[in-house]
Amino acid sequence: MADTDDNLAIERADRPSSQRKIANIIAAARAEFLAHGFSASSIEAIAARAEVSKVTIYNWFDNKENLFGEVVKAECCHMNDNFVSENLDDKSLREILIIAGENMLDFLMRDEMVRFERILASEVNRDPKIGEYFLDNGPRALLGNLIKLLQAAIKKGEIQSSDLRSSAEIFAALVMGRMDLMLRYGEKINLTAAEKHERSAKAVDAWMLIHQK
Repeated sequence: MADTDDNLAIERADRPSSQRKIANIIAAARAEFLAHGFSASSIEAIAARAEVSKVTIYNWFDNKENLFGEVVKAECCHMNDNFVSENLDDKSLREILIIAGENMLDFLMRDEMVRFERILASEVNRDPKIGEYFLDNGPRALLGNLIKLLQAAIKKGEIQSSDLRSSAEIFAALVMGRMDLMLRYGEKINLTAAEKHERSAKAVDAWMLIHQK
């Protein structure tokens, strides 16, 4: 049964009970957004799935846009973990990028992510702000974190680059190639873990060649 005690919505966010409730809301929103996109997902449906009241969601997240942003951030969290500069303390940049490339392939090749991107692309035609919510909390945030990692690698003397944004974008492009386009338009592509590793390693080695000191 949905939570009807709206006073619970203003609990401190650091309490375990609050953290569980927030996690349940984000999980419910994730399921709705990935299945139906932004526009067709309602706070009512998310609240019902999470078994909380609408007011609880509004108190924690203010609006659907913020909740969407939190879902996108949560989806990208594992990818972001790759782009922490402290990783360079015990791994080379090449090792870090190969792992990041494999994770990127895992992430973007999921059927639910391919379906979500198709829905999102059609929504952006009607409301460009939806694309901004997605880009700001997902791809742009990931790109910014990768740039910070590359800055640390330059200081460490591993690579050189006069345009870090371009370097970061080229890395992603080399890993995915045209597969994102092919998947979006219906081609079925299945790679084994070994094939993903090989593809990522080749992409990183090509990337490293143009960034050698």
